[in-house]
Amino acid sequence: MRGGSSRRALVAAATRARGPAPRPGWTAAAPAASTATARSWLLREARRRASSSSSSSSADRDGGGRRSRRPCYGGDETLQLGLPFELTAEDARRALQRWAGQKPLRPHRLRDGASPVPTLTPTLLPHWVFDVSVSVRYKASAGFDAGGGKTEWVPITTWKDGGTTRYGSDAAETQICASFRHRRDLLRAVTGAHVGAFPPSKSSSSSSSSSSSSSSSSDAAVRLQPMPDAKRAALDAARTGAGPPGSVVVERYGIKRSLAWELAGRRIRETERAKAKKLVLASHKCQDVKDIVLDVELHPGRKVRAVRLPAYVATFTHDVEMDDDGKIVDSKHAAIVCGATGAVRVSDDVLCRDKARLLSVLAVSVPAGIASFVAGADVGVLAAQTLMASAAAAGLAGIFARQVPRLRREKEESERLVDEERAFAAATRHGGANVDAAWMDEPTQQRRDDVEWGRWKETDKTNWDEHKREEWAASIWAWQRIRRRERDERRERLLLNRARADEAERRDEEKERRWGPEWRKENPDGGGKHGRGKGFGLRGGRDRDRDGFYEALGLQSKLSSATAEEIKASYRREAMEWHPDKHQGEAAKKRAAKNFRKLQTAYKTLSDANSRRVYDGL
Repeated sequence: MRGGSSRRALVAAATRARGPAPRPGWTAAAPAASTATARSWLLREARRRASSSSSSSSADRDGGGRRSRRPCYGGDETLQLGLPFELTAEDARRALQRWAGQKPLRPHRLRDGASPVPTLTPTLLPHWVFDVSVSVRYKASAGFDAGGGKTEWVPITTWKDGGTTRYGSDAAETQICASFRHRRDLLRAVTGAHVGAFPPSKSSSSSSSSSSSSSSSSDAAVRLQPMPDAKRAALDAARTGAGPPGSVVVERYGIKRSLAWELAGRRIRETERAKAKKLVLASHKCQDVKDIVLDVELHPGRKVRAVRLPAYVATFTHDVEMDDDGKIVDSKHAAIVCGATGAVRVSDDVLCRDKARLLSVLAVSVPAGIASFVAGADVGVLAAQTLMASAAAAGLAGIFARQVPRLRREKEESERLVDEERAFAAATRHGGANVDAAWMDEPTQQRRDDVEWGRWKETDKTNWDEHKREEWAASIWAWQRIRRRERDERRERLLLNRARADEAERRDEEKERRWGPEWRKENPDGGGKHGRGKGFGLRGGRDRDRDGFYEALGLQSKLSSATAEEIKASYRREAMEWHPDKHQGEAAKKRAAKNFRKLQTAYKTLSDANSRRVYDGL
């Protein structure tokens, strides 16, 4: 009965997930069959709903009949926080209009196609907000002017102290949007000091006044409020004028907390790099700085909460462009207006070509008219010349208004690519024999990780696609974790090899104390007069297989006499046999995975000459 009810709950949950109506706390997404991401999300959502519905009688309600806490993707629902909408939709449109009036060449009025005003979607954006203190050390290369347009770079090889900095919940670096739907630069509109501090917990509120004065709430005003119910939050936003009921969107938590912390760490490191650059310029009196490497340490830990922040997602059209089919269509632009402060971020700095043409015509015709009046020149000739000059100036102004934003984007992209090349060059630089020192250096690899996230955020951001960015982020995060795990395993192996070498050296010293310095000549294999048989001395261990590495490779008959080519060929043969993908069934896959891991460890140890020498000696 229980299995049948569970399957029925799974089918019902999947049916509800495919319905056209958006679920509470989630936005209406594309059809589940459109992408692999949507399909995987549908399966996870169906399983979650099935498990929650099958245990609703015991888990959803406590003994008193009250609803108990239910964990969700954004953390515990009862612990979620948020900011209410303080601006109405009309306030948001006025904020957009003020943005348009800040520069003379921006459009006079913003519209969305046939609509005379931009389209606004009131949205509660999910965020992970952290509270953390970091201690920083840094190294860099200082650049001095060598004359002739050349720069002499002097590396700073010793670590410099960058101090300890606290990034509270009111810092923009620690406020990470948990949605993939919007461009990351536009989301900066809703973050900042206005978010405030976390509300004090029960333990801190019951503590003494001296201890509460040192809490996070003493550094910033507490503005965040409990927001556990997404439906109620949307209705409250509609009542304050954000939009009609049902128009407020509550987006899902699409980014896990661990990934959000990685993005927050990148922001913190970018801020600390800028601080380190200023310190190097001031202390070394140099003209430029590059290759800044940070060593960041948490001090002592971090706090995190799930927070929803109010925003108006705006779309408007200006100018025209050519689509993929060669048709002339309206050029669409996106913007985000903070629902609490009215801050505005727009996808592109839009320039009005009509304004540019008018200003250019005035710049040509007005001085020409004044000059003709003063000089008494022929009016007809001067008018014809002025008309021709005005037409040329208007054409150049139109080209200027269209090309300036593009040139600005290309300049930023070229600077970013140079930074990427430097970071990747430093991360792939080789060290001594059999050791990739740059690959094992954690700060250098962390710089490479930051560059990868910068590429994810900035590359082709004008064609932002939610599902593609989500898949890209998952790929980056997975590979970074794999590389980090490989470095940790490599460090463990190096420590183990060092310990084995120290143990072998200790045994040799002990033998030398007991039998004198001539013991090696009398017994080079560790046996005979003073030895204990083969396998005891430094060289006698070649006839032993301490951890079964030779046996795993099928070389137990040869042991230390096996050549490097034989080890490599045996590894390839055994790896093809024990790869988990070649086995069926859960038990068989687990057994194959265990053997495959041992096979990899054996090959890494025996393929390296130093590691194999130490292994054979033990």
